[in-house]
Amino acid sequence: MDDDLNSKPIILFNTHVYPRHKNDHVAPFMHELAKVCLSFARVVVHCPHAPGLPLQEIIEGVEIRRFAYAKEESQTLAYRGDMHKQVKKSIGKAFLFYTFLRRWKKATKKLVRELNPDIVHAHWLIPGGYVTKKAMGRKPPLFISMHGTDVFLIDKMRIAQRLAKKAIHSARNLHFVSEELRSIIERRYGDTGGRDFVLPMVFGLENFSRPASKPRETKRILFVGRLMEVKGVDILIKAFRKFSEHDSLSDYALDIVGDGPELDYLEQLSRQEQIEEKVVFHGSKQRSEIAGFYENADLFILPSKTTALGEKEGLGLVVLEAMMSGVPVIGTDCGGIKETIEHEKSGIIVPENNVDALHMAMVDLIQDIGKREQFSHHAHAEVARKYSSESLITAMKQWYGVD
Repeated sequence: MDDDLNSKPIILFNTHVYPRHKNDHVAPFMHELAKVCLSFARVVVHCPHAPGLPLQEIIEGVEIRRFAYAKEESQTLAYRGDMHKQVKKSIGKAFLFYTFLRRWKKATKKLVRELNPDIVHAHWLIPGGYVTKKAMGRKPPLFISMHGTDVFLIDKMRIAQRLAKKAIHSARNLHFVSEELRSIIERRYGDTGGRDFVLPMVFGLENFSRPASKPRETKRILFVGRLMEVKGVDILIKAFRKFSEHDSLSDYALDIVGDGPELDYLEQLSRQEQIEEKVVFHGSKQRSEIAGFYENADLFILPSKTTALGEKEGLGLVVLEAMMSGVPVIGTDCGGIKETIEHEKSGIIVPENNVDALHMAMVDLIQDIGKREQFSHHAHAEVARKYSSESLITAMKQWYGVD
């Protein structure tokens, strides 16, 4: 290892999800954060193994260490985005989850002894913060990031509240991707004593920088994200179906980029609504490919909704990507989205789970070219100003306490 790397502090990311390869669609913001931290630290990521992956590798300078928790073909909990639902539905998966936690804890202890990191940064309060706290003593200092689902589940599930409590109180610093998440933790556990830090996980937005020079006229509407209940894509499909009632809008298409457990249901819904020829399911795409979808969109929609389990949208990174790409955006008042979109200035906010409100907002923006242009320019300027690489690096160094 070179002298420059040896002189840097070691930051260990401990997480249940991380991109499996360069440009993976799974949690790409995690790798972008790791790359930002490489400018001032040696970054080692500890995450679950999955079929076909090596136990150790280096991706763009980030060291990856993976722990196995079952036979290779049985490692099915991680990277699907629905671990908590798998565990809730199946006794077998619940036992596998117990083994997962136990193996993760043991592997974390071993890696901390080996690396002697200066900072351990756990991602997602449950399970990452809980496992990391159980595996560590008082040193090194524990930092915890909360991204959305982890906090919303805590607000609904008593067992998660108990598991999270010790991790919250033992962490040196806490990071939230939105004010919504911070307020939930404060209501549940009291004042965080100035340890809290709110910063969206918006690293790598420069890859989408393309200010709008003129209103788009591609007649395509776009959604990007995991196909999960919380994303509310069913509401979008139903709102889009109403376009058939307008002669001037009947030739629009809806692009859905992403994969997930809701795919079959959403394909069936588009057939049921008799718009299957106008709804295109593109599947998962690498982050480098998604820029092209933004470029070819008239509107971007994030129709997230609150689920029965209390899940909400933590932030909505894809909204910021769309804004940076110069695409007019519409989102719902779910979770942190309303912190991302400034209503009637950088986009439109509509009530969640409301087909008619979403449809009317889509029609309004499509028919008002001047408003689309105004929103696009204002949103791009605000995102570029707030989330430059230099300001993000400075913010992370201050949070870690690294000179």
